[in-house]
Amino acid sequence: MTFSITRERLLASTMIGGFAALVLAAAPAAAQDGATAAAQAAPSEDIVVTGSRIVRKDYSSTSPIVTVGQSDLQATGSVTAETLMNDMPQFMPGTSNGSVNPGNGGQANLNLRGLGSNRTLVLMNGRRIVPSNANGTVDINLIPSALIRNVEVISGGASATYGSDALAGVANFILNDNFSGVQLDAQYGVTEQGDGATQSYTMTIGGRFDDGRGHAVLSVGRSTREAIMSSARGFSAVSGRNSVSPLGVTTFDSTNLPSQAFINNYLGCTNCVTPTGEFGYNTDGSLFSHVGAYNFKSPGGPEWDAYHEPGVAWAYNTGATGMLSIPLERWNAFAAARYELADSIELYSNVLFTQYSADTILSPTPMPGPSPTYGFRVPSTNPFITADLREFLDARPDPTASFGLNKRFNAIGGRLARDSTTVFQVTAGLRGDLPFGDWRYDLSGQYGRVDNSTEQSGNVSRSAVQRLLDDPTGGASLCEGGFNPFGLTTLSQSCIAYINRNSKNSTLSEQTIFEGTVQGGLFQLPAGQVRVALGAQYREDSFAFRPDSGLSQSNPIVPHLGADGLPDGGRIGGVEVAGFNPVQPLTGSTNSTEFFVEALIPVVTDLPLIKRLELTLGYRYSDYSTIGGVQAYKADVDWTVFDNLRVRGGIQRAVRAPSIGELYGNRDISSPQIGGPVNAQGAPVFGGDPCDIRGAYRNGPDAAQVRQLCLAQGLSAAAVDSYVFNSTQIQGFVGGNVNLKEETADTWTVGAVYRPNFGSALFSRLSASIDYYSIKITDVVGSITATNQLQGCFNATGVTNPTYDANNGYCQLFERDPLTGNVINSLGLQQNLATLKTSGIDLQVDWSFDLADAGLGNLGSLNLNYVVGWLRAWQRQDAAGGPFNERAGTIDSTNGFTFPKWKMLGSVNYSNGPFGLGLRWRRVGKMDIYNTTNSLPAINYFDLLTSWNVSDSFVLRMGVNNLTDKAPRTWTPGIQSNTDPSTYDILGRRFFVGVTSRF
Repeated sequence: MTFSITRERLLASTMIGGFAALVLAAAPAAAQDGATAAAQAAPSEDIVVTGSRIVRKDYSSTSPIVTVGQSDLQATGSVTAETLMNDMPQFMPGTSNGSVNPGNGGQANLNLRGLGSNRTLVLMNGRRIVPSNANGTVDINLIPSALIRNVEVISGGASATYGSDALAGVANFILNDNFSGVQLDAQYGVTEQGDGATQSYTMTIGGRFDDGRGHAVLSVGRSTREAIMSSARGFSAVSGRNSVSPLGVTTFDSTNLPSQAFINNYLGCTNCVTPTGEFGYNTDGSLFSHVGAYNFKSPGGPEWDAYHEPGVAWAYNTGATGMLSIPLERWNAFAAARYELADSIELYSNVLFTQYSADTILSPTPMPGPSPTYGFRVPSTNPFITADLREFLDARPDPTASFGLNKRFNAIGGRLARDSTTVFQVTAGLRGDLPFGDWRYDLSGQYGRVDNSTEQSGNVSRSAVQRLLDDPTGGASLCEGGFNPFGLTTLSQSCIAYINRNSKNSTLSEQTIFEGTVQGGLFQLPAGQVRVALGAQYREDSFAFRPDSGLSQSNPIVPHLGADGLPDGGRIGGVEVAGFNPVQPLTGSTNSTEFFVEALIPVVTDLPLIKRLELTLGYRYSDYSTIGGVQAYKADVDWTVFDNLRVRGGIQRAVRAPSIGELYGNRDISSPQIGGPVNAQGAPVFGGDPCDIRGAYRNGPDAAQVRQLCLAQGLSAAAVDSYVFNSTQIQGFVGGNVNLKEETADTWTVGAVYRPNFGSALFSRLSASIDYYSIKITDVVGSITATNQLQGCFNATGVTNPTYDANNGYCQLFERDPLTGNVINSLGLQQNLATLKTSGIDLQVDWSFDLADAGLGNLGSLNLNYVVGWLRAWQRQDAAGGPFNERAGTIDSTNGFTFPKWKMLGSVNYSNGPFGLGLRWRRVGKMDIYNTTNSLPAINYFDLLTSWNVSDSFVLRMGVNNLTDKAPRTWTPGIQSNTDPSTYDILGRRFFVGVTSRF
């Protein structure tokens, strides 16, 4: 991949060059103090703990906090931080390097507690990072991994401290902006299969200048990750089952079906296939049934060697041409400087610049979905109609009527999207001491900008294809050879040019923040000094999405909405371009003015069983341009029972204002998953279309009422008792809602930190913490998923629609196609739904000791670290008064929700002089596949890391990830590639080697 020189790159190179000159001038001074470089890099005596604004002497947090460092990042062998973060028990999978379809343009987002990446606040050195999309989430790909000193993660609301978005908690990436010296770092990795190679190279220079009044640091790095195709792994080579194939597929209109007698005679079996099913076109002109693959004649090739066995709905293997891991090319630069202008005035600034590109490849365009209303209509006079197809048409009540056709356009090739992203963020400020007490101030301004362009190829124009089908010559008068849609299609270059549409979309995100804080000691109490921090902040976010003119004119077929916001029966629009989802322009901005205060109050000290008791109170008032004034607050207790035992806990009220995308998002096409009507053993389940005669709805105690509801929704009487729906996706659309209000979260935590003192050196460095958390979010912003719409309408839980009324609110969120009866137009508008709540326990144990302390001689030392997460509950309520769906311990292919009850990350590290050896253990607990009787067993991964300090300035490290070459847990259809690529290891055994040289 290559990058073009852009205005942003020239600007960044100029700024970085200026920093480089400053740092190079400072480097000799740092080099003279090589022996004290580590001391120079150490933080100052006063620190700020994540989750608080108050500077303090000790590193004790009243919130549950987990910290990982640079060595933990290196142990993953990854060139990005997402791998480690998704391994941590506190995080459920977000979008990652394996998120292709659904994907996010190569972004990596964090999802703390499974509450959504939009409820997880990501900070860098305690400050916000410019969001990378309309939902306000941060792409952690832009953070320079080599410069990360540690990552601090706290659970529970933190809105009183940081403002909106911190409902689930905070991930604070702390960069080493105190670095002194010169450091070069390089790493190379590759899988055992010889693919997916990763490389990273970083140079960091830092030091003091002007007799110690200033300090500057510059880090520049480049990292790459090669693609891995789905076909390269056995578990994913056959995946992504989809009913739209290159052979073409027809679902005949439910009001004009071929007779059952004809179907029986044609396929040579009695009632083995219903006329409502899908029929494909063999290359010899005959037709076959997707259910059972009756009369299927394979064209040959690996993409056709799946789903042919009798009893299975035949479907095309999209995985053969798809991507398993997204390639990445990234340039990072970070520069920071501070300079003491006077005794009480320090000027500081930092600049972050990142430029990266990522490609995704999807299977060729399916045009455009499972419903003929969205697909094409073929006139009965089309000259390419074969003799066998003519028999099918003549077996209908109206032989002259047109019929529906869907088609995958392999003749054009796969769909390629190249995302190029440039990120620029600059922060500048003044800080220092005030002329009274120990008070200090900090005034700062921050500006961030994300430019993204997405180039797409492989799109298809619906109108152009329809013109070819309607043409009396089969399109030969419009392009050379015309268009034969039946069976495998070969198109001339002129026909490809006629229907192919390439596009380019652009996105701009901007964030501006001005903030001022003061803090210091307020007055003295008998137990100590009351300390206070207070401040004000102005923040403005803007987002602009400009789609290609071809895509922006693609108005999806959506329900026309009445004044109540629900469909009134009319429909508007029509799909023009397919391939990547049609999209509409989106622009919007929000701003807020906020005031906050935090107080640390020592209550009592040196009493029996109360060595020290402190109370931290916080309050924030925010006035948003969209929702008006809201309030957040917190009250935390830190109780030192005695020197070795601390008890901590507190309550938080957190708020999240709706994002730009949630408020102003246009109604765009989507393809939500709804699963299938049977499990792998063929047993009925509550999945797929509830009107499908194979599913649990039509075979349960309320089957008669389900049948009547299907009829009331528009499924014809001729089709209702033979209706099948073979796809796992339906057509829908998503969009924003300007009437949204804020989400509100109530969080409480309680925990303990224990550091035993047994009078033995063996346990002198042992510590353990255990914390319970409970988070309840009301007025949750989201959309009712297509699966939940169908389940709610057809009363899967027994309480959402007990009368099976077609006017039920859930039933109004989708429609049925008047021609086929298939579910269409799933309405995914953002709404303030009901409640989301979760709770669980985190346990962390750290223990370091010298083997000599255990009586094993002077053989080195051991360091053990374990972080364990237990998910007690994760429940979602879609509508007030409705049931709570328990998701703890489940995984769900239709929505991509993954909630293991148990998750663990542990390590054992041995060191002896210059040598080190570490074993890392990752465990994901057993999960049930939601709405089925199947489950995925727990899985364990082991990683091995070795290091050798060749000299004081040169370190060599090597590692093996997934030491036992454990394959991921798989199921069909899976979230992606028959698995969940963000939860399970999809790469297999892989090796890496790295070197660090410091001067």
